[in-house]
Amino acid sequence: MPNLYYLCTRNQVKMNACKKRILEIAHTNHRVNANILATACGMKPVTARQYLSALAKDNELVRVGRGIYAIAQRQTFAYKPSKSAKKIYLKMKTVLPFTDFCVYDGSILSPIQHHLSINHAIYVETNRDAVESVFIHLKELYKNVYRQPTATFLYDYIDLREECIIVKTLVTESPLMEVDGIMVPSLEKLLVDTQKDADFDYLRGSESLNMFQLAFDQYTINTQRLMRYAKRRSINKEIQELINQT
Repeated sequence: MPNLYYLCTRNQVKMNACKKRILEIAHTNHRVNANILATACGMKPVTARQYLSALAKDNELVRVGRGIYAIAQRQTFAYKPSKSAKKIYLKMKTVLPFTDFCVYDGSILSPIQHHLSINHAIYVETNRDAVESVFIHLKELYKNVYRQPTATFLYDYIDLREECIIVKTLVTESPLMEVDGIMVPSLEKLLVDTQKDADFDYLRGSESLNMFQLAFDQYTINTQRLMRYAKRRSINKEIQELINQT
């Protein structure tokens, strides 16, 4: 009868081998779930879920969706708003304290751009019924303030190399994060908005795929949150296609 030490050692070796195999699969596929692992490793889905949970607890995997995990080596998307963006946010919250705002600099897009374009705009997103009031108030304080510009208007009249403010509607239940006391967009929101908003038309075409590739390669992305927001904006099929291509 094998002794206890031998059994424990053998089980530990087997567990380590399974964990190593799971991490290899996660690295190759970018995303893994219990069903993928069960098929690849010849184990039951319930066992695969236990391994995934253990690896997430050890910070070797991160949960990026419901039952979906990715290698934890990817960075968490980080953005530090400028003093100007923070000033505008705090000013507008003082004027309209019960209104929602999301304020950010155009430079937030730089980390996921393959062909870097200069963007010195400050984006102010707010509730639909407050857009007009916010636009009028900012127009009194700053020059070059625009309200929900179309793609044509952007190309013809707005120079993103110059400082300007673009006011537009904040979609309800947008995925936001708080940084330095102000609300800014999450990476999931940015990826969807660049494919939907008219003022981001210049980022479309081949650059769209490049941006998604860079984002998924470098950062941890919650796919479930991404697709939920894409569905709210009625472009879930387009976003899914970009994900598939990456």
